[in-house]
Amino acid sequence: MNRILLTIIIAFSFFGLNAQDIHFSQYNAQPLLLNPAMTGFSECDYRIGGMFRAQWFSISGGNTYRTTSIFADMAIFKATRGSNFLGAGISFYSDQAGDLNYNTNKVDLSLAYHIILDRNTQQSFSVGLQGGFAHRGLDQTKAIFQYDAVTGEPVLSNSESLDRDPLFYGDVGIGLMYSIAPKPRSSYYFGFAIQHLNQPNISGFFSQNDNEKQYMKFTGHFGSSIPLSDQLYLQPGFMLLKQGPSFEATISNYVKYKFSNLPNKNTALSVCVMYRVLDAVIAAARLDIKGFTLNVSYDVNVSKLISSTSSNGGPEVGLTYTGCLKKQVKQGYCPDF
Repeated sequence: MNRILLTIIIAFSFFGLNAQDIHFSQYNAQPLLLNPAMTGFSECDYRIGGMFRAQWFSISGGNTYRTTSIFADMAIFKATRGSNFLGAGISFYSDQAGDLNYNTNKVDLSLAYHIILDRNTQQSFSVGLQGGFAHRGLDQTKAIFQYDAVTGEPVLSNSESLDRDPLFYGDVGIGLMYSIAPKPRSSYYFGFAIQHLNQPNISGFFSQNDNEKQYMKFTGHFGSSIPLSDQLYLQPGFMLLKQGPSFEATISNYVKYKFSNLPNKNTALSVCVMYRVLDAVIAAARLDIKGFTLNVSYDVNVSKLISSTSSNGGPEVGLTYTGCLKKQVKQGYCPDF
């Protein structure tokens, strides 16, 4: 019964309901999905990363709910310490949901301009623009529209069909971010983004009465790094999402330990307990070593679905590499994401 109900919900979302976008628990690990203003903003010159998430094993009976995302970005004209510069990047995600393989695939190009406000207090302001194309579809041959009147068994049928399957549409978003590093080892940043500015039509039908606009998504986020000693840091943060009737709030606090206090030694281990309000408690860990960042987390569901999920949520794993074109890091004001 749980699988049937979830199949119905997912099918109706394609027919016209404006569903919430995909999200990762470790939202900072995919910066271009979070806010285009973060494009190219790192302690070095370029980044390449990916993330994989799976969930709802106990409901779907298999790996039928999964999300994969990859991104790459770089700084342009980052000539000297204190100079303004550009950031350019590309991101892609693919999301598959349920037995009908309801899938969304999206690619975005991002461009950001980073303005250094004050060399002494290490402040910056960033503006980002994002645009791309998306594809949605499902396997209608697996859809159940009727049941056998005698046996009660489901009957696969394609008697109902969608006009726009697959569905293609364009998308536009913008973002802003302010960051400050008042001391050499501390930093704070605040970001705000609006996605789906053009509110594309995501209806599965061509009828004029079926113009279902995708809700705009508003994102607010905050992060910080506060030194407790030469090697120990607290990194509290939060993320707020509002998309139509959907609202999400995630609170996090990483504890980071650097294995050396030397400025050119960045090997560190971070652990965190996050809380997605009324939805999940998340255990997360991060390892930084030689430019690589490994992120892992697991959600423990605490929402009203707990009776069906047995508290099972979803594992996430991500890997990012941050590289410098020159050995010496040119910018010291970048916040610790």
